[in-house]
Amino acid sequence: MQRPLPPYSVLLPLAPWEPPEVVAEALESLAAQQWPAAEVVVSCDGAPPLALQQVLLASGLPVRLVEGPGGEGVGPVLARGLMHCSNELILRADADDLSLPQRSVHQLSQLQADPSLAVISAPIQEFIGSAERPCGLRTVPHGPEAVRRFSRWRNPINHPAVACRRSRLLAAGNYRAVPGFEDYDLWLRLLARGERLDNSATPLVLARVGPAHLGRRRGWRYGRQEAAFLGRCGREGILPLSQVLLLILLRVPLRWLPAAGLAALMGRWLRRPAAPSGAATRGGGSAAGG
Repeated sequence: MQRPLPPYSVLLPLAPWEPPEVVAEALESLAAQQWPAAEVVVSCDGAPPLALQQVLLASGLPVRLVEGPGGEGVGPVLARGLMHCSNELILRADADDLSLPQRSVHQLSQLQADPSLAVISAPIQEFIGSAERPCGLRTVPHGPEAVRRFSRWRNPINHPAVACRRSRLLAAGNYRAVPGFEDYDLWLRLLARGERLDNSATPLVLARVGPAHLGRRRGWRYGRQEAAFLGRCGREGILPLSQVLLLILLRVPLRWLPAAGLAALMGRWLRRPAAPSGAATRGGGSAAGG
């Protein structure tokens, strides 16, 4: 007989400008989890406006709102939220994405079955407008060794679909202020410590994407952020210097491509066509895999 699943926290960063109706959908998906959260820690980059406060109150979830001074950026917001989580096991969620009902059972079962796993994630089904009409699948490598190899080239983990152990993340130094690369920075530090990270085979999160999503990953500013991040990886020894130089030469120039060109490359390298209708729906379905 399977052991009872342990309690868990949801860590959800929140920007004050998020549309209330979008946040409400994300919270509804968390409220529909087959194994409910013991708490939902909402770490806000500043004080949320009244409309968002009302959405949080109306969710029916055990929400703990953690406010910051504002203007901190994603890394410090996540770091503060992680410190306020009361449970060892944590599901990460974004305020504009949807978690499938079986997500918590699937990922907590994986962590419970393998105490050596620090992080487990999954492919993400992307959508524009309606979650019922997915437009792509953001794939990730499967198996700890495949994750480790892939990490030398790209981020091997889909952050909005992560379940993790709080103590392992804190031991690696928690999230840091690394604009644009807060999660990749953390995964590399965990891998450098010898931790095991993996991905299941089944999509468990529906991610909202659009032109703004791609726009954040191109341009002069993002290119400088990427070069700075890679340089830091080299200085800290979490990536070999030869690999850092190669990545700067291969990746940073892509940030100056026109949006259409960058979209085509990302679609070719990182995404597959959407799963057939019904393969990953909000109504549930099999969570087998991984």
